[in-house]
Amino acid sequence: MNEYFPILAPVIGIVGVVVGVLLNEFMRRRSRRELYAPKIFEKRLAAYEGLIEQIHQGSKVANEVIERVDFTEEQRHDLIRVVVHGMAEFTEKNRLYLNEDLTVHCMALFMGVEDIHDANEEDRQELLEHYRQMRKEALRMAAEDSGVAEINRLFKAINKPKIDGALIRYFRETKREATRDRSETNAG
Repeated sequence: MNEYFPILAPVIGIVGVVVGVLLNEFMRRRSRRELYAPKIFEKRLAAYEGLIEQIHQGSKVANEVIERVDFTEEQRHDLIRVVVHGMAEFTEKNRLYLNEDLTVHCMALFMGVEDIHDANEEDRQELLEHYRQMRKEALRMAAEDSGVAEINRLFKAINKPKIDGALIRYFRETKREATRDRSETNAG
């Protein structure tokens, strides 16, 4: 055993140096991630805020296109084309921070809205419901992917707010009924 001590000490030293180098690299990378994470989160949040604003502005135009009777088919098409083009430009500009699947969903959100006004009543209701559902999903996905939904859940768990009132109870009941009706319609 004594004959191995002269060899064992340098081997332990070399292993210690290698482990130290690897541990140092791991800690350095972790520190760098922690340094850049808040900056990236801020930029992502700004991109998602912009995306939600694009959805809201596009929805205003879409509602005009759906409701106004004085627009021609060409005018409706042109207005929606501008909205879709604006959404495409915005998502392309912010593609580094936005989820690719969500950007595809948002670009498709307003496509076909120009056809809702001229559709027969049955198709109109179906197209309108489809558009509204896609809009709702886009806003939900943006909140989820941006991290805001998770932070709001965390704040709610910490604060445990007691938000209640007659109007709020009515809203919750109506929302439950609408969800129940929608799930029954989809199941049937």
